Amino acid sequence: MGTTKKLVVVCMVLLMGIVSVMPSTFSWYDHSGVQVGDRMSYEREELPVSAGTISMSTKKYRMSSANAVYYDIKGNKEYTGNAITSDTVAANNSQYYGTTITNSAVSPAYVNLYLQSFTNNNNFFIGTMEPSLRDKGVSSSVHLKNKNAVRVYFQWKNANNWKENNAKTYVVYKTKSGSTDYKQLTNHITAGASGSALRAKQTELLGDSITDTYYADLADDTTSFYFATDANKSGFDTSTKETTLKWYRTNTITNVQAERGYYLTGYADDTTFHAQMNSFEIPGGISVMKYFDKAEINQGQKTYVSLTKGIHYTGSSVSYSVTSGSTYISVNSGSGLMTGKTDMTTSQSAQVTTTITGSLGDTKAITTTVRRPGTVDAMPLAMNIKVPANESTLVVWYVRNESPSVACTFDSIYYTK
Repeated sequence: MGTTKKLVVVCMVLLMGIVSVMPSTFSWYDHSGVQVGDRMSYEREELPVSAGTISMSTKKYRMSSANAVYYDIKGNKEYTGNAITSDTVAANNSQYYGTTITNSAVSPAYVNLYLQSFTNNNNFFIGTMEPSLRDKGVSSSVHLKNKNAVRVYFQWKNANNWKENNAKTYVVYKTKSGSTDYKQLTNHITAGASGSALRAKQTELLGDSITDTYYADLADDTTSFYFATDANKSGFDTSTKETTLKWYRTNTITNVQAERGYYLTGYADDTTFHAQMNSFEIPGGISVMKYFDKAEINQGQKTYVSLTKGIHYTGSSVSYSVTSGSTYISVNSGSGLMTGKTDMTTSQSAQVTTTITGSLGDTKAITTTVRRPGTVDAMPLAMNIKVPANESTLVVWYVRNESPSVACTFDSIYYTK
């Protein structure tokens, strides 16, 4: 055996001896911890109205010949001079600005920055470098509203005179404020291709045929509800929302879900003497948790009013259309990207209708009212900038002019809070 091979054998023997005397719990890697994470998502919050005094000052940064911000020998950005309120950026040039926002209040302020009369041209761009990155093309000037409107589905199954003698079915519900109200049956869903499989499953479970599935929309803040019938005016009093005969109503339902339907059998149970009911699943039942109820947009500006399935709504599909004011705006039916075509006056408005379709073929429409910002020709620059109490925040932004011949201008820089 050569010297090299002998050396290798000796090293292996020594290594095995060391490992054999180590504790049994030894591990080269610590597996005791488990790393967990979640995907990054955007959640818009309703920001408080800022009180107190806000002041603002904007200066231009000195630019180099390469259209880049000039830095001195210490790496500091240099201003060109005094504060400005308007500017012109020549063709094929860029300009960077620093806007200092000072909050003299005892609570944080949330400030929006705008440029007034910013020239509309496909070759002109604005955006922010600090504290967030935003381009001229898309605005966040939208308001997210909580809806939480749940659609209740139900069917009749041997419901006695619940469905005889022109009897009406009511959905009686209670809201968080403590008031009660009722819904009279006015709509129903006709059987379609998308609902055939679901009805076949129900037929198998019940051993009988199923006719139509009906629905009623509850109030936004419903906490509980029950079904009731007037049974030819003999059992339900719509003025007091009560039943004189117990089986003319069901037990109260407190678990309000959009993807849950109910069979109304009409037979009384042995405990409450209320009409019995069984539940069934409706994957794709319609519920709207949140939606955009208003947006502001100018000519050439864009913003999304699209809803995310499972976060903003439940249902099978969603589409978008302009139902009023198509002269002023357009919207992509699939993505919900809205584009300003022509400027509106401040007294005019347009409407985008979001239509949610359920698995049974029923639909629900949500309306977004679109207006022009209060200040004419306003172009959003940076939205919801948080300025701490008694502090200042610097917003670094730019105007990039890629036009070969046309200058880019804006008349003023202003804020809202």
